[in-house]
Amino acid sequence: MGLKDGFMGADLLVKISAVIVLVTQIFNWMAFCTSSWYINTAANSHLGLWRSCSNVFGAGCGITDGAANDDFAATQTFAIFGFIALNVGCLLIILYMFFGSCKGNKEVGISSGVALIFSAVSWLIAVIVFAAYIDDWVTDPKFGFSFALAIVALILALVAGILMLVASLKGGSVGAK
Repeated sequence: MGLKDGFMGADLLVKISAVIVLVTQIFNWMAFCTSSWYINTAANSHLGLWRSCSNVFGAGCGITDGAANDDFAATQTFAIFGFIALNVGCLLIILYMFFGSCKGNKEVGISSGVALIFSAVSWLIAVIVFAAYIDDWVTDPKFGFSFALAIVALILALVAGILMLVASLKGGSVGAK
């Protein structure tokens, strides 16, 4: 049984969830890796989870991991949790749709839904803590595209997680042949 058969044999909610998660992975990776969570146009600089960059006099970028700020460290921590949980949720959906004893397994489907919802909650905490941190630090914050991508990733992960839970609990399995 190939990829086409596994996909075609899946419940509609599982198919929708799989497509949403694959799209969400793009936003997940971009939000996690890019350095545009906050933009300071006056100082011609931007801040991401892992780097702070400035174009002033060719200053370049510096790393922000290990920063001594608790709010920023909490943002990084919950972003890591969200990032990893979304990757795990995606892997579990793939296993649920295509591979051996995991194919159509209710526990695998529920685990995928839980991982995706955990990812959404973690990303939400990261976004809220970062927004509060920047709001305390700057009078007129300008959030960048990475911040927006994190919000999109958390919303889509939540939707996909709920769909996977519903599909798994109602018995939406993948047909085994």
